[in-house]
Amino acid sequence: MSGTIRAGSYRDVLLLPSALRTFVPALLGRLSYGLLPLSLLITVRQSTGSFAVAGAAVAVFGVTSLSMPYKARLVDRYSQRRVLPFLALGASAGLFVTSGTSGSAVLLLVAATGLLAPPLGPSMRSNWRLLTDGLPLKERAYALDAVAEECLFLGGPLIAGTLISAFAAPVALCCSAALMLVGTLAMVTSPVTTHTAAPAPSRHPLGPLVLPGLRRILLVIMLTASGISTAYLCVAAVAQQAGRPGAAGYVEAAIAAGSVLGGMLWARRTHTRPWPIHLAGLIAVLAAGLIAASFMPGLILLGVVLGVAGVAVAPLFVVSYLAADQVTPPHQHTEASTWINTANNVGSAGGAALAGLLVDHTTPSWGFLTGGVLLAVVALSVGRRS
Repeated sequence: MSGTIRAGSYRDVLLLPSALRTFVPALLGRLSYGLLPLSLLITVRQSTGSFAVAGAAVAVFGVTSLSMPYKARLVDRYSQRRVLPFLALGASAGLFVTSGTSGSAVLLLVAATGLLAPPLGPSMRSNWRLLTDGLPLKERAYALDAVAEECLFLGGPLIAGTLISAFAAPVALCCSAALMLVGTLAMVTSPVTTHTAAPAPSRHPLGPLVLPGLRRILLVIMLTASGISTAYLCVAAVAQQAGRPGAAGYVEAAIAAGSVLGGMLWARRTHTRPWPIHLAGLIAVLAAGLIAASFMPGLILLGVVLGVAGVAVAPLFVVSYLAADQVTPPHQHTEASTWINTANNVGSAGGAALAGLLVDHTTPSWGFLTGGVLLAVVALSVGRRS
């Protein structure tokens, strides 16, 4: 069952003390991650001549996100203000160097950059929990955060595609580096970023991963991300084959536009069904979209189909973050949220590597179909176990 929540909830969230001062620069820094996949993919593809290597570079960056929960622990212990600037400096420097590097060394640089990438999304959700403490606004804040993040993934590919078309892929990668650094440095000027969490007694090295409920959520997210990731690489392959590599940014923007719409519609209602039912339905929508994309003959129709499927993306993450909060104790919420992102990135890495091999040896259509079938299997499994 679901019912309508009152209008103006986003405004209530944004009017919280220090909310805008924290949220706006955080979005600027997170925009870096909106530009990064396409700009990194095309930069490496052009420098090496191989989609397999380019997919491996994206995969390497995703795998290094396994370090994100431990970076989040450092942030909780020493505060965002003391940790995030150093991470941003190292990661942005790595992106600058990567933009001018070719050959196998690029994978090592991407790995180093990923290990230093600041956890801006989990940090902002931690800030939302602090800002909404004692208020019935956390779900709305999460929805606002998810919708805004999808807006970044709408604008990010558009900016990357424009920079690639007008200048070159390395220029887009350098722009990503600059946004990461400037946004992070501005974000940590907010007073809320000085907060530190009290150390939990006898914290397990694996943190919330010892909880079966969270492990189930992470497995679902990882497999779903693998399926979705094949679509992004296959879109780039279709655009490359059409002689318009920058057009991939516009198709990716269509996906993000659908996600923004889906997130806004999702936030207008309060949802009381169990999270597995919600996840199963949302993943099924994505599965149908990817399977349909495998039959699309051109970029325009491809963008329309994937844009419609994209309405499920933002709600998928809102449900995931709330589910993670439900199955973990309060002192582990930040780390659990970080594991959601990590599972998404690791799954995306696997999907990118698989899609790179498929595209090099078959056609992009097979990549879309493979991703869609994987998502359909995940949706059926989650639905049956709900």
